[in-house]
Amino acid sequence: MEENCIFCKLVRKEVPVNVVFENDDVLSFLELNQSVEGHVMVILKKHGKSIFDYDEKDLGKLMSGVSKVSKKVQKALTADSLTIGINHLEKQGVPHLHIHIIPRHENDKGGIIQSIVRGEVKRSREEITQMIINAN
Repeated sequence: MEENCIFCKLVRKEVPVNVVFENDDVLSFLELNQSVEGHVMVILKKHGKSIFDYDEKDLGKLMSGVSKVSKKVQKALTADSLTIGINHLEKQGVPHLHIHIIPRHENDKGGIIQSIVRGEVKRSREEITQMIINAN
């Protein structure tokens, strides 16, 4: 755990947190600035800044927690659907890997996840595919 990481402080119970799920590896809590009622975060208790800092076993534990919490959120908030997302290495966010679970309802003024970023696509799909395949 990192001394000054706010999420590590939540894990250590050094700051108040509204926990919705917890086990030995995962902590899930209400987002402080919810975009909608029931917006929660899921983190591994083990500190890491991005998915690159964890092995597959840890990431499996995280996704298991996401699955459990998602079921609870969808049922509790009678959500039509959920948006589940990671801001990987986001410079403005908390430097501890976290997954957002956001309940969605008809007419909630939200968009699909692809609407978050809109940039110009200059290369062909084939070229982009090969770039990703060839990256090491």
